[in-house]
Amino acid sequence: MGLNKTKNSSLNCIKVLHYIVIVYILCVSLCLIGIGIYLISSFHHYDFTKDHDYTIIPIILLCSGFVSILVCILGIFGSKVDNLCLIKLYAAIMCIMLIMELCIAIAAAILRTNLENYATNTVNDLMSNYANDINAETQLNQIQKQYECCGANSVVDYLATNMTTPSSCCSAPPCADKNIYPKGCVFVLKEYFDQKMLMMSVSAFIASVGNAFAFAFSLLYISELGRYKQIK
Repeated sequence: MGLNKTKNSSLNCIKVLHYIVIVYILCVSLCLIGIGIYLISSFHHYDFTKDHDYTIIPIILLCSGFVSILVCILGIFGSKVDNLCLIKLYAAIMCIMLIMELCIAIAAAILRTNLENYATNTVNDLMSNYANDINAETQLNQIQKQYECCGANSVVDYLATNMTTPSSCCSAPPCADKNIYPKGCVFVLKEYFDQKMLMMSVSAFIASVGNAFAFAFSLLYISELGRYKQIK
């Protein structure tokens, strides 16, 4: 009887920890959904950010947030009825989610190193087509106005090609030297992309920490529940 009571107490303790981790994962999952939606809307704001490789990462984050919520419901129900099969399924899915989110964190960190070249090529293409392509002109004006930058590296890019400095390069009319944005759009876009990739990497890593704890506690729970059922 004393042994049963000890086992039951140990099982309840692990179950409480199991629930605490699930609550943490639920909170992180809601954050992932919010971050995923924010990043998707940010990347679809411009044509040049719609089809790049890194845009798939926020979609995966969004989906993983929804999947994590469903898996947490499975874990809660499995522990509520003390069903070993459901808890094992929960542990297996959490292990897969852990690996996936670590891969996302690593991929986002690696892709950050390619952003400077991408930003440079993007702005240079828009600059070279600025005078002849209305879409390039619209996009570059939009970037310059929103991010308070001018040209690829500075306003010199316009002066070197004998183009008139656009009003989007200036904080207020008339477009005089004192009103021109000092930063080039390559630097500003690189900073913008870098911030977004860091957000993805950190979000995925934080989620993977929760999944690691969930997987560890679910294994403890499975082991303790199996022993308890044998004694019982």
